[in-house]
Amino acid sequence: MKVKVSVDQDLCTACALCYDELPEVYEDQGDGIAKVKDEIGGDGAIIEGELAERALEITEECPSGALITEVVEE
Repeated sequence: MKVKVSVDQDLCTACALCYDELPEVYEDQGDGIAKVKDEIGGDGAIIEGELAERALEITEECPSGALITEVVEE
């Protein structure tokens, strides 16, 4: 499975869930607000496999709904 990941920074409440649970994909941009790591392609990056599955789970858990994860390939 492949997914496209991004963060709506206007909705992010800096709860740290995403970058605590999935630091391979998300990071604190310096003020607590999450962003997709530049090393993997930044906002709109495509990830696959176990990371993709975890990203979908974390998206469901995000209390503010700021994480956007779209399945691009099953």
